[in-house]
Amino acid sequence: MILHPDHDDTRRRLLKGASATALLSLLPGALLARSADARPGPDFNEPLPPGIVEKGSSVYDFRVHRLTSPDGQRHYHITVAIPKKAAPEAGYTPIYLLDGNAALATLDEQHLQAMDNATPPVLIALGYDTDQRFDVVARQWDYTPKRAEQAPIINDRDPRRRGGGADDFITLLNDTLMAEAERDLPINTSQRAIWGHSFGGLFVLHALFTRPSLFDHWYAASPTLHWNGYQVVAEAGRFQWPSDQPGSALLMRGDAELKRHGPYSNGGSDKEINDQMQNLAQQMDRLPGFEARFEVLEGMGHGAALARSLKLTLSDISGAALI
Repeated sequence: MILHPDHDDTRRRLLKGASATALLSLLPGALLARSADARPGPDFNEPLPPGIVEKGSSVYDFRVHRLTSPDGQRHYHITVAIPKKAAPEAGYTPIYLLDGNAALATLDEQHLQAMDNATPPVLIALGYDTDQRFDVVARQWDYTPKRAEQAPIINDRDPRRRGGGADDFITLLNDTLMAEAERDLPINTSQRAIWGHSFGGLFVLHALFTRPSLFDHWYAASPTLHWNGYQVVAEAGRFQWPSDQPGSALLMRGDAELKRHGPYSNGGSDKEINDQMQNLAQQMDRLPGFEARFEVLEGMGHGAALARSLKLTLSDISGAALI
């Protein structure tokens, strides 16, 4: 692999007893934001316009690392956003963002300033070396678990899009990527968090159920539960939280995903899939030392759930209200 570097529990508990959607609805402009979320999203085939990294920020500094996968097939562009505000005594909370290109494209200076006014985390955007929001071939490999017989899973509609590399990506995260991203930063290593949407949400759950020591707080939005015959649901049945340190998970999914951008499951309705996710959260919430819940993103289709879930995640991490 090739690396090119360019250039006390302070954790807020998950929003127990109150709906995050309900809290957002109390904020000015929430109705306008909800209407905007319902509109068609950006063209994902178009190059990204200049964003927060290119424009710069008054409250965050940025550094970039480039990484090539061990097999030479995937090229990562990892952006680390570092608060200019002094770190808490225990260090910054780091939040790893899958689909980092798309994640950063949903944020602007107003969001960064809101976090700066609260408790800003370090943002570690795990993107790909492309000018687009997604590298659909690379992400499908990296974010999806393999079959028991370890044969690659091939997309019949596009043979380039293979699946089954999630465990390799977990190894890359653990052995190389996290140390490089966090190098020389005051990090609270007992508060690491990760967020992912769609295949990224599937990866978050698979990593939680198979390598739970990797992170402390897990945010899975619109996960592709049906992948490989609901493999991740079976993994959940064997999951135990291994740490004395409290852990948490927040599962999120829109209530209009199949209507607007489907199908994203093998049969079933939005209600049935959301019920599955609610059951997963309840199952995890019963484990000693672990707290989990499920949040319905009202009115959200699959694409719109990316931005809404990321802002809810960063609100939970930082204590800021992001819209």
